[in-house]
Amino acid sequence: MKKSFPFILFLVAICGALRAADATRLEFDFAQSDYGFVAGFADYPQNYDPSLYQLTNSWQARPANLGGTSALFISGVNRSDDLFMYWKKRLTGLPPNTKVMLTMEIQLASKYAEGLVGVGGPPGEGVKVKVGAVPFEPQAVVDPREGWWRMNLDKGNQAIGGANMSVIGNVAKPDDGNENYVPLLRHQHGQPFTVTTAGDGSLWLIFGTDSGFEGQTALYYTRLIVWINRADKPHLWMEPDGVPGALRLIWNQGTLLTTTTLGANWSAVNFTTRPYTHNTQTEQRRFWRVSQP
Repeated sequence: MKKSFPFILFLVAICGALRAADATRLEFDFAQSDYGFVAGFADYPQNYDPSLYQLTNSWQARPANLGGTSALFISGVNRSDDLFMYWKKRLTGLPPNTKVMLTMEIQLASKYAEGLVGVGGPPGEGVKVKVGAVPFEPQAVVDPREGWWRMNLDKGNQAIGGANMSVIGNVAKPDDGNENYVPLLRHQHGQPFTVTTAGDGSLWLIFGTDSGFEGQTALYYTRLIVWINRADKPHLWMEPDGVPGALRLIWNQGTLLTTTTLGANWSAVNFTTRPYTHNTQTEQRRFWRVSQP
């Protein structure tokens, strides 16, 4: 890592020349505020029995063993064998009518251990975490053909993602022998998705769980980080990694392979001197030196 560090700094300097509107990093620490996130539910009957589904959400204190500060709490009983529970928020100030790439990282707290057995599926692995973004407001609307609340976007179903949302994991925690909530990290690093912003430069974020477990799921969302940049202008972030002195790189263009496309406005630059040894026969290219015209 030390050998490639000067090269990384070079990439940061180049990518840092992007205008602020072209690349944005947003961090929502839900201990501080709910930041205007709104909860919702879908995939259940219009004429449902509230006492059976027990749908609830709030910005409230997380469990004491997690510090007791606030978090986004959401809970429901999956009587429909397909309950979707989500949070959403509208972003503004992005380039209008522009393709952007997003990577989302979620910190949540779960009490559902790996390897458990449940009706319809396990309470941990059977509840999938999904993230997405669309240029219109995500909403649950009644499908007149069946009389059920369904989302007005393509989120896929349970373990399958859709055109507007990706699966980034599940809510299973390591089996620690108790039912205490523990923090989990779920993300889509290396697999960003592309979406076109609305004409006013807005975009709606959405994240939540799609459940196959026919029981209650109650979760605390504690933090959300979102990296956004124009799809035709790659961006690289270097930021603290939670450990004093440690840094991490966030490359919002997917996995770097020899076939990675930088886009029409960016191109690879040929150079002979590399800051590290690279064997083209046995090693995939790890970095590009890029320039902006």
